[in-house]
Amino acid sequence: MTDFDVVTSRKSTASLKWDKYRDQDVLPFWVADMDFKLAEPIQRALEERVAHGVFGYTIAPDGMSEAVIAHLSNEYQWDVDPNWIVWLPGVVTGLAMSCRAFCNDGDDIVVNPPIYHHFYDSHEEDRHNIVRVPLCKIDGRWTYDMPAMESAFNDKTKLMMMCSPHNPTGTVFTPAELQSLAALCKKHNVIMVSDEIHCDLVIDKQATHYPTAAACPDMADNIVTIMSGSKTWNIAGLNCSFAIIKNQALRDKFQMAGQSIVPMVAPLAYEATMAAYRDGGEWRAELLDYLAANFDYLRTELGALPGLKVEPIQATYLAWVDATELGMDDTQGFFEKHGVGMSSGEQFGHAQYIRLNFACPRSTLVEGVERMKAALATLA
Repeated sequence: MTDFDVVTSRKSTASLKWDKYRDQDVLPFWVADMDFKLAEPIQRALEERVAHGVFGYTIAPDGMSEAVIAHLSNEYQWDVDPNWIVWLPGVVTGLAMSCRAFCNDGDDIVVNPPIYHHFYDSHEEDRHNIVRVPLCKIDGRWTYDMPAMESAFNDKTKLMMMCSPHNPTGTVFTPAELQSLAALCKKHNVIMVSDEIHCDLVIDKQATHYPTAAACPDMADNIVTIMSGSKTWNIAGLNCSFAIIKNQALRDKFQMAGQSIVPMVAPLAYEATMAAYRDGGEWRAELLDYLAANFDYLRTELGALPGLKVEPIQATYLAWVDATELGMDDTQGFFEKHGVGMSSGEQFGHAQYIRLNFACPRSTLVEGVERMKAALATLA
């Protein structure tokens, strides 16, 4: 049984998350990595590989593809051929490669704000056009505005980049929602790129993640799925991701777009990822329960505060908080001055929101919430 309440100091470890506020009394709840130690099987795999002592150029080790394929089959009933897998050092790398592989000068790429900010800047600005079609809220749940999507698609539309489960709104899309998107893309011969890095972080037990390519078999030849164990098992700093591309012609274009630019995956990254998918299931199940409890606490406490609305999420460890009623020009900056460092909604496309990473020991989260309460009390 993992004790996620244990506080592990990340100060003076060159942590991007914590060193942003080095020598400041600010608790970081911004970038999407967790403050939990590795699952024991991952730690053990890394130690065994380090003991070998040689770290040359490395290909995917024996059992790597099999571990991923077994996970996708067991979790999502998605049968993947090992030949479809392209190993990458990061999901964002895969987004950028997709833009370069599948778009020509003047082509449109559709994205749907609010969305992870790299969706706005993975394209080549002087060659491609980003078309923003905002999500809409139906019964308090963020989803696609299909009439607006249909209006946005035209002969210049070549790529749709999506995030499923969605960051930052936490939506887990239904098969019907995915199939509506796929039908639109198929009609216009548009390639779908589905970032599914949060697929293993569904905390709502009533929700089920469906890989876009599995939910939309008629469109599977025109779907690029990008995944990683990095968020779920807290190994983002090791840099191992993968694309799943059934269509060989698309796969060849995709790989060519990274030639001489994209580095190989490092040996420790492979080992950690293989151990995560092969032996990290029990740790993940415990993690999901802990995250769900953290989110329940957060909704209860922040939901009682004037001016803040913690929106329901189905997946991720990222709370999407509507601070519109506070009427501030810089909500993130206000809370930062009071010792709580969150992400501004502006970078996702909604300036009046803030995003809060609650993947931390409960005591850290409690301290952050108390600081937010104290900050709002100064307004009174």
